[in-house]
Amino acid sequence: MKEDPELLAEALGDLHKGETVERAIGRILRRHGGKYEDYVRIVGDVREAALKAKITPLEAARKLAQV
Repeated sequence: MKEDPELLAEALGDLHKGETVERAIGRILRRHGGKYEDYVRIVGDVREAALKAKITPLEAARKLAQV
């Protein structure tokens, strides 16, 4: 499976109109055979980064994907 930043970048690139970043992450993880634990870890990281920086989860995912 790909590294977390790569998965986030793919999810952001495949984000559907009106879709949350969490849903896109879940879809991409399923596509690559990821497990629920992977989803919880990645979404947790995104939400934690969003809270710390006081930004939206979408903006946080963009920042984490550039790491």
